[in-house]
Amino acid sequence: MDAAVHFTVVRKNAAQIDISFPAQLNNAALYWTRDNDVATAARHLITDHAQSPLTVNDPLEARERIYFILEHGAKKWLFAERTLPVCGMNNFRCLGGYTGANGRTVKWGVLYRSNHLHNLSPQASHYLESLHIHSIIDYRSANEIAKSPNDAINAYRTFHLDATAQTAELAAQFAAEPSNEDKALIESVMRDIPAHLINGEGAQVLEQYRHFVTSEKSKTAFRAMIQVLLDPANAPNIQHCRGGKDRTGYGVLLVLAMLGVSEQDIIADYMLTQQNRQARNKVKMAAYRQITTDENVLDYLHTLIETRESFIIEAINAMKSQSGSVANYIKQELGFTDADFITMQNNFLTAVE
Repeated sequence: MDAAVHFTVVRKNAAQIDISFPAQLNNAALYWTRDNDVATAARHLITDHAQSPLTVNDPLEARERIYFILEHGAKKWLFAERTLPVCGMNNFRCLGGYTGANGRTVKWGVLYRSNHLHNLSPQASHYLESLHIHSIIDYRSANEIAKSPNDAINAYRTFHLDATAQTAELAAQFAAEPSNEDKALIESVMRDIPAHLINGEGAQVLEQYRHFVTSEKSKTAFRAMIQVLLDPANAPNIQHCRGGKDRTGYGVLLVLAMLGVSEQDIIADYMLTQQNRQARNKVKMAAYRQITTDENVLDYLHTLIETRESFIIEAINAMKSQSGSVANYIKQELGFTDADFITMQNNFLTAVE
């Protein structure tokens, strides 16, 4: 497949999906399939003269995942939605489609990232079951898991890898009654956080991202995550934390770096969380404003739920400062080898043509 071709897939609603691709591929044949395999025979023709952009009907109406195949001459491309329509989950997405080492593409349908899998709707449970997940990596603390345990989705195994993220866990530290959580969080901020940090600068979040790089407990968790993914039997895989932003964002950074994905694409993937959580964050901030009018406290709370490029860049720069590059950090500080990088790439990148 030609990794240079860019496809955009954006869902309009449960029944319709917008697709665009380069104009030189107009009049190609477009198919849909349940299989994440460009060579599958189980494909269904949508049109044999696709013109970009176009809107197509989802024959499964968001009940299960579908992929698309575009066939132009002798070439075929597999592509799909990145953020998936899982009811009640605002940040469930696939890492497929990015260009990795040697121009190979990250496979669709094998690496997922999300927020927690707690209190799933019937649609969400069915949709996730259809992904045939083999393993789950859960970065949350025992306290977070006790408050919001994952629902069962028939994954073969869950790996609990506490990555220690204090600011990400703040909202989970209180009584289990959800209606009290926001009030308890704000009271804790005003009582326990040093006054010079209660603002919108995000100093604590930046420190947390440096902590991912330097903390031995974090290194242990993320080293174990990589070891899980080096075993192909553990894919398809979901990695997640509470909101799918900080700990998951850092874990995905490490995986994509091992796959040879560009720093620009790694940052762009991280920032999709900002887009996906925008509506949720507005609701959250409105709830906070019902409890306090202190703008410094509100700005601080916003830093806890916001996704900023500066956060992930802080981790990247910390790794570069320590080891010269992200790849060198993974080798020197986490203990992986060139052979491990190749194994990861063979597990999750498309085959060399």
